Order: sequence, then C-alpha cells, then structure tokens
Amino acid sequence: MTNIFKIRTILIVLALFFSSKQVLAIGLTEILDLTLRTNVQIIAAEKDLEMQSEVIKQILSKKKPILSANVSSERVWDLKNDGNDDGYSASITARYMLYDGYMTNHQIAAESYRVEALKAEVQGIGQRIIYDSIIAYLNVLRNSRLVDLSKKNGLVLSQQLDATTSRYELGELTRTDVAQATAALESATSVLASRQGALDIANSIFETAVGMPPTGLDVNIRLPMLPKTLVEAKGLAISFNPTLKVNLFREKRAQALLDAARSKNLPTLNFATSLSGGKRAFQSDFSNFDFGVVASIPIYSGGSIKSGERQAQSELALTMTNSEISRLAIAQSVMSAWSDFEVSTTVITARVREVEAMELAYKGILEEARLGSRTTLDVLNAEQDLLDTKTNLETARSERLAAAYRLLLQTGTLTPSALGLEVASQ
Repeated sequence: MTNIFKIRTILIVLALFFSSKQVLAIGLTEILDLTLRTNVQIIAAEKDLEMQSEVIKQILSKKKPILSANVSSERVWDLKNDGNDDGYSASITARYMLYDGYMTNHQIAAESYRVEALKAEVQGIGQRIIYDSIIAYLNVLRNSRLVDLSKKNGLVLSQQLDATTSRYELGELTRTDVAQATAALESATSVLASRQGALDIANSIFETAVGMPPTGLDVNIRLPMLPKTLVEAKGLAISFNPTLKVNLFREKRAQALLDAARSKNLPTLNFATSLSGGKRAFQSDFSNFDFGVVASIPIYSGGSIKSGERQAQSELALTMTNSEISRLAIAQSVMSAWSDFEVSTTVITARVREVEAMELAYKGILEEARLGSRTTLDVLNAEQDLLDTKTNLETARSERLAAAYRLLLQTGTLTPSALGLEVASQ
C-alpha cells in the first residue's frame, strides 16, 4: 500500500510539472485523499487507538485459566553429622476464576466503551482535518481571485492615469485630476500588496495542512449534498456527530465502572489445583496432587468500597452533564452553520445583481466622463465601487462553501466515504 501511494504521489508531482494549465486541475477530492493518507495527526491517533485496544485483551485474560510452573533445587549440609544431600522439586499450578460478582465483565464493558470513544475521537480528528483542508483550499482560491481582481483593477487605473495625463497635457483636465488618478493607482497597488500577502499566508497554511504547495488547483468547487431542513441537520448531528458519540460512550463507560465498583461487595470464587513432585534433602521422594475451591467475601474494607462507589457515581453524573452541554453546543453550532449558509446564499444572489448593476453604471460613467459631464474623481469612485462589489461577491461565494462544509462537520457527516474519497472511512 505504501509503494502504491508513493507511485501515486510521484505521478501527481510529474503531472504538476509537465502538464499545461488547461489540462491540469487538481480537484478537492484528490487533495483530501492525499491529506488523509499522510496526515501525521491521524496516523498518531490510529496508533494510539491500536495500543489502547490491548487493554481489553489484558482484562479478558482474567476470565481464562492461569497456569504456572515452578522448578527448584537445593543442597543442604548437615553440620552435626557432617553430611550433605540434594533436594529438588517441580510443580504445576492452575487457577480459574469461577465468580467475581461480574466485576470482570463490567471492566471489559467499560474498556470496550472507552475504545469506542477513542474511535469516535479518531473520526472527529479526521473530519476536522478534512474541514481544515477544505477551508485552506477555499482560502487559496478566494485570495487568488482577489489578487486577480486587484491586478485587473491596477491595470485599469494605470490606463486611466495615462489617459488623464494625456488629457491634462492637452489642457482638458487639471493637475488635480492627475493627482487623483495617481492616488487611486497607488491605493490599488497597496491593496494588491496586501492581498498578495494574504495569498502567501493562505498558500503556507494550505501546504502545512495538505503537505504540498497549492499548484494547479481546480477552481470549480461544487456544493456538497446538504440536509434539506434544519430539523434534518439536527437529527443527523444527534446520530453522527463524533463529539456526541464520544460523550455517549463515556456515559456508558461510567455506568459500567459504577457497576464494577458495586461488584466489589459481592463474593469471589476461584478454583485452584496443583501437581507437584520431587525429593527433599535427607528425605524420600514425594508427589502430590491437590485441588480446591477458594471463596472470599468482603466484610469490612475501611470504607474504601463505598468511597469507590460514590466516586463512580459522581463520574457518571459528570459525564451526563458534559453530554448535555455538548448536545446544546452542537445544536447551536448546527443552527449557526445553517443560518450562515442560508444568509450567504441570499447574499450571493444580491451580490450578483449588484455587480451587474455596478458594471452597467461604471460603463455609463465612463461614457459621461468622455463627454465631459463626469469628473475624473467620479470615474475613480465608480472603479473602486465596482472592485468592492466584485470582492464582496467572491467573499460571499467562499463563505457559502465554507458554511456548507461547516454544516457537514457539525452534523458529523464530513466523512471520507460521504466525500467519495478512496481511503477507508474513519
């Protein structure tokens, strides 16, 4: 599997190097697939889960027979009679727990729930990494578009400055008009520098999250499949949100630990048998076989058993409280993401119409300025307004996609399988 992944990565890099921009387009699915395969946080979480799963096997061993063997030898000197003799012995002992008040069963259940909680945590880590990678992807695309808008705006303002200067030299405009055009160009240059800096930061964050530079990204990002209603979204969150899963398993674990603590009041019953033989110094050979049942019941423990019960009861109450707090917080997060998506959808529709109207107004102001009924400042203001509306539109589109994926994250459905990734579902 590792070799296949290395070959896949090499092919992607070669494609990046040799393919043309028209042909090359690395989609969001490929980026997320690569991220999930190489992210060290996921790898570490899975290794920790594998390690923690061994605890269950250790507890299960209590329900199986325990065999042990002992071998010994000795030499004894009889100082009175000035003699010595050798002795030796060997034994095999077996012990099997017949009954312990179901304490071991409760401990196994508790550890099983703890492992399930860890699995849910790994799922949550995977979904958070997917979300962070998507946001990094969207930020790169958004900032790239904003840089392109600033470059186009700078080019238009540069041409505007040249035209203004030419008309000033012909005596049609004043030095104030030239100064205004120059100031507008310098302002656009500073905005471009700022946006380029934001793009550089977004590129760096992307490379950190994904493990490769954002080269040749596919700009066509479609909306994922979303719940149709807010009620449906909340229902999905209750069923699939990893945090709620973790809290649910922690509640079950706390209940199992409480049952285990109560089991300490019950008797225990063990079966034991042994086979031994050998020779004792200055004595004859011997061989023994014995078996028996050992029972014990606690009578007084100094209050430690009751204290353990109270501690387990308090832990159960605490986990139930934390579960309710998490449920309310996640319901609020789902509602917030749903609201942001709905609002941004409405905003995009309005922004598109605003851009169309602003472009029409800008063309009209340019024509009026050519006829002398508009000043240079009017043209520059119109150009800035057009840039602002296009910026707002790009920002709204990016925010809508981000809200959609955040909604999936809060509902717990931002999974590799739901996104059609090649890696196994977390």
